Amino acid sequence: MNRLQNWQATRRKVKRLDRDAEPEVLGPPAAFDDRRPDEAFRNRWHPRHNPAQIGAASRAVRGRLASSCNGWARKPTSEEFYEAIRATTPTRRQVAIIHTWIREGEREELLEAWAEGAYSWRELARAIHRAGLERAPRCRDINGMAGAT
Repeated sequence: MNRLQNWQATRRKVKRLDRDAEPEVLGPPAAFDDRRPDEAFRNRWHPRHNPAQIGAASRAVRGRLASSCNGWARKPTSEEFYEAIRATTPTRRQVAIIHTWIREGEREELLEAWAEGAYSWRELARAIHRAGLERAPRCRDINGMAGAT
């Protein structure tokens, strides 16, 4: 069995006990969709969103990092977060940014950042795994929100 199949078996086992439950460990990136919402989705989901605050300029990301990184000597930007999510070999700072996002981001903020095109669920899962944070408490939420297979 490969990694995805092992995780899917674990997820089925968890769901047999409680259909609404999710495994505490984040699924492998292949378990998640790699699409981002389009403008039509964003207009339905948040009709008054600012088109200038999507992708690397995500309002949700900027707000969470500004709040959670208040004591940092140099606060990370939403652009840094965008780069950290896509880094194949994240730096210590990029790992810290991802750590902050996954540990302190609220469920709604993670969903909003996805809707704003800051990442696809697969990109987020890949970044979390690269940072070694696949057992963070928010991972259970991501498994459910992102419709992991």
